[in-house]
Formats: sequence, C-alpha cells, structure tokens
Amino acid sequence: MSTTLYQLELDQAHIDCGMSYVFHMEDGRFFIIDGGYFTEGEQDRLYDFLISRCEGKPVIAGWFFSHAHQDHIGNFIQFVWKYGNDVTIQKLLFHFHPADLSQVTGDWKSSDDATMKEFYHTLEEYCRDVPVITPQTGDRYQIGEITIDVLYTCADLLPTTSCVNDYSTVITTTVAGQKILWLGDAETQASRILLEGKQDILKSCEIIQVAHHGFNGATRELYAATHPHTVLWPSPAPNFEQNKPTPVNHFILNDLGAADHIVSGYGDAELSLPYSPGTAKRSPKRFQP
Repeated sequence: MSTTLYQLELDQAHIDCGMSYVFHMEDGRFFIIDGGYFTEGEQDRLYDFLISRCEGKPVIAGWFFSHAHQDHIGNFIQFVWKYGNDVTIQKLLFHFHPADLSQVTGDWKSSDDATMKEFYHTLEEYCRDVPVITPQTGDRYQIGEITIDVLYTCADLLPTTSCVNDYSTVITTTVAGQKILWLGDAETQASRILLEGKQDILKSCEIIQVAHHGFNGATRELYAATHPHTVLWPSPAPNFEQNKPTPVNHFILNDLGAADHIVSGYGDAELSLPYSPGTAKRSPKRFQP
C-alpha cells in the first residue's frame, strides 16, 4: 500500500479555524499533524476515521503539534481522555513556547494558556509512557517512510516576543521524494527567519500548507520562494471564499502557479503520495458553517 495523506474537514460550528492532517503509512500506522479544536464529537470522528482504516488497534507512529493554540491541540486532549486505551501512540513531537502556567486558573477551555496547561497535565496522566520529542531547528526524524525536517522553532525567535502564531514549529515531510511544507500558523517573523537561510528547501516543496488558515499569516515573500503544484488550505469554506481577495491569498491563488488548491472546508481530501495535481479523492462536505 502506498502512503496516503488525508486533509480532514472539521466541524467548525464553534470556531472558524483549526487543522487536522493524517498520513496513513505503508505499514498501516498513522502520523497525525495537530488534530483540531475540542468541538464536541471531534474526538469520535478522528477515532472512527482511524479504526476504519486499520485492522485491530490503531497505531499512531507519531503525533506532531505545530503550536499550542486551542484549534491545534484541543482535540488531542479529549481524544486521549476517551480513546487513549484504544490506540497506541508511539511518540509525540512538539516545541511549544515557554509560558508560566502556574497562575492559570479556570476551565481548561477558557483560554489558550488554560488549554496548554491541560495539555501538559494530560501527558502526565494519560501519556506517561509515550516518548516526547522536542524538535530543534536542523533536526531530522525518520518515522517509517516519512522523513521530517525541522526548519524553524520558537527558539529561533526567542527571546523576541511575538504572537503565538509565530512560535509555530515549521517542518517539511518527505515521502517518495515529494516534499510538503507545513507552516502551521506562522506569520511575519517566522517568514523572515525562514527566508534568511531556507530558500533552497522552500523552492523544493511541491505541496505547501497555507499558514494560519488563510487569515493573516506567512508573507507573500515566503510563498514566492516556494514553487508548489498543490496548496492545502485548512480553512472553512466561507472563510476561504471571503479571504480570497486579500493580497497574500490573491497571490497564492493567481500568481504562485499551483495547479491544485484543496480546501478542508469542502470535505475530506485523500492524496496518494507522491501526489499529482487533480488526482485527490474528495468526500462530500459534512458540516454547515
């Protein structure tokens, strides 16, 4: 079986962002990127997705988190609470910005910091035996046939203060010689640092993930340094349509030269890797905005 990448549609009844990507690997294991918000039922949909594509207990070879915002780590928390004993997680990968969480109070859903605090508590209670990797810029990891290269972490920016989006860990994944750029929610500062020394890597990425769901995100200059044939948009359909005219999105859609633009809000997408534009399998849209 070839490696397959899925871009999952999320239920965005309560939030207009979030992203969830799943690699189904040649040996049947999975590699997950982020996973989405803590919308009710999202954990069930992710588990059902995994269990329907494997025999026996799903094995998650790695779970990578780009940064510590609710719409990127929230579903992991509730997923592990409910299904931690029904799956095997072999490693977790994240490099979150330092934060003093000792004074954070209130419900775990009340703020990004409260969710981040609960994330760490969940690791202690439910994932004590799962290896945790803290990626550093320049690191390379091999998980099955997936090669992960770390291009940028918050450590490259600190102690300079910035929005949490710019603390996103930026990676590439390479499968069958095809490189995908994962920007998370990276914005201006991350874009600047990436352009300082990663231009050769950027131009070799055939598939890119649009930063920050197509809101204000990575710079036009960063996208111009890439040469993708496919662009992944982790965005609700209405937001994608509404944000098309912004200068950066207009550039991505009209001037970047990509043949394929795949929006999560229009339904799950299945990409067989290496991917050729126009060959994605699409599932019907499930959720109304």
